[in-house]
Amino acid sequence: MLLTKLQPEYVNALAGQFGFLGAFFGATSATLFVTLLTLAQPSLTMRWSIGLAGCASLAFIVTAFYSVGVFSVTHPLAPDVVDEKAFIYNFATMIISFTLGIYALLGAIGLSGWSRSRYIGIAVSVLAAIAGVFVTFAIF
Repeated sequence: MLLTKLQPEYVNALAGQFGFLGAFFGATSATLFVTLLTLAQPSLTMRWSIGLAGCASLAFIVTAFYSVGVFSVTHPLAPDVVDEKAFIYNFATMIISFTLGIYALLGAIGLSGWSRSRYIGIAVSVLAAIAGVFVTFAIF
């Protein structure tokens, strides 16, 4: 498997970056979530935006949590005894939850523009869709 062929130092650095980004984007998503909860007009679009912001925040918290597990296993001073299946599960969960968080955050941002006006909603939704295309190309 490709994951087992990666150098532990590389995976360790990658997990550190995912942990940092997960914490940063998790805080950003939580801020958006609370802001929308307190300021948004009650509508179907805003309920979806609030739900997506909450989903993004939770996904990024999971990312940060699992990055600690990956980081601790791949650290140079970690014990040599590592359950490979648990490591792969932790790494995959970290990547999947980060990806889910990115898409949910983009969706929440794209929908949140509709709370002010139709034109802002269209502009922000189009920009969020373009960002989603770029993210998809970066992933695949």
